[in-house]
Amino acid sequence: MSEPLLENPRALSEKIAGALGGRPVEHEGLSGFLNSEFDRFLNQLFASEKVAPQHAVAALGGRPGFVWLGERPNSEDLGRLRLLEMYGMAATTAVRPERRLPQGETGEVRSRDDLDGWFGVYSEVFGADPSARDEWTRIHDTLGPSGDGSLLLLLARVDGSPAATGAVFFQPDAAGLYCFTTLSGMRRRGLASALVDACHEAARARGIERAVLQATNSGRPAYARAGYREERSLPVLLSP
Repeated sequence: MSEPLLENPRALSEKIAGALGGRPVEHEGLSGFLNSEFDRFLNQLFASEKVAPQHAVAALGGRPGFVWLGERPNSEDLGRLRLLEMYGMAATTAVRPERRLPQGETGEVRSRDDLDGWFGVYSEVFGADPSARDEWTRIHDTLGPSGDGSLLLLLARVDGSPAATGAVFFQPDAAGLYCFTTLSGMRRRGLASALVDACHEAARARGIERAVLQATNSGRPAYARAGYREERSLPVLLSP
């Protein structure tokens, strides 16, 4: 059971495994990569068939992570496990006719100072363990502008202070958007919208016309305003 909307995050997870020396997982209807002891985003498994939730979480081997399920489990099977309903969305990377000017500046992460700012915002909003900072340095060195250029980290600043983050991973047929976060005191300034535009601009420069993402329920309206259309729901188990 292949899910096209998850092909980009799966490919990104595999690239990250190469950067971090991650471990591939192939086990009873699940496959993916375990790349981190600290950061849930870096450990993602994908179901190829219906998988029991308890089995899916056990495949993470005690690490934090995501398990993308093929079907939504019933509440009896789920027990106390955390299920998040995500939504696969897609858009063209064409320039939007109306764009709000942000109250801040956006740019690619290139320096160590940029990366410190990016990780500071990302970890504060997502709750990532500070120990994951070194892993993101290795990821950026391998996949970023000084590496193969397949992944760009983007940072928005307000009055010089880090305020919001985004990331975009490039495949030949699609750009995948990830890690969109904004500090609570910096919202409603058009920063997320500006970061989406920056991702699309980078994709267009590479001849990529389609962008995909996986949005939370609360994030859906903002992405819809940016031109994304919802294609289907994607249930995902979170551990812990």
